[in-house]
Amino acid sequence: MSTAAETANSKPINYRLNLGEGWTRIRLDEHAEADVNAFLDTVFAAVPADAAEAGRGLIAGRLGSQILAGRAKGGIDFYIPTPGGGPVPALTVMASEVKIPSAAVPEPADVVARVAASNPTARTGVIAGMPAVRIDRSAGADPDAEPADEDPAEQDGPQPPRPRHIEYVVPVAGDPDHRWLSIALTGQAGPGADEARVDAAVSRFDQAVAELAWTEGESESDGPTA
Repeated sequence: MSTAAETANSKPINYRLNLGEGWTRIRLDEHAEADVNAFLDTVFAAVPADAAEAGRGLIAGRLGSQILAGRAKGGIDFYIPTPGGGPVPALTVMASEVKIPSAAVPEPADVVARVAASNPTARTGVIAGMPAVRIDRSAGADPDAEPADEDPAEQDGPQPPRPRHIEYVVPVAGDPDHRWLSIALTGQAGPGADEARVDAAVSRFDQAVAELAWTEGESESDGPTA
């Protein structure tokens, strides 16, 4: 699946996603700059303006790069952990619009079945009234992968954090352009971080996507927004 450039002139995909407490939404449209500035105000609320200038510039630059990359992939919203309250600092969630490249409009159930058949970690179901697929591309998630040939002595030591990449793809209900919405969680625990917190964040992400809903107006995030 790839995002089609021609969707740029389509109507926005409006949805409601409740990730819970600790997430800040950065909209990837004309509101991006305002959302980033509000996020930075939160990050540096207790820091004098002069001392915060360099840090603000550094984080703003990183977010700017992520925003440009997200837009290039059809990104709609970018969710990042709120300072001091986020689940795991290195986790992010991206919502993007996707169009299935096909000469004819494919049946959503057929697309889901094909994706599931080609991905051993895929699970299918119904989300927001539409057939959907969940793909776990996390390291070590492939049940058909050969086990690593490691020295047992090395396995007893501290293990590096496991990268996570979980994506849901669901067709947009009633969309005349036959687009799909991708919602993907990526990242990993930092050095020495508790993997259980990442597992809990993944579970909450799964729950949030299961409760996805379509809205008439602007997309909504029930968690804190910068």
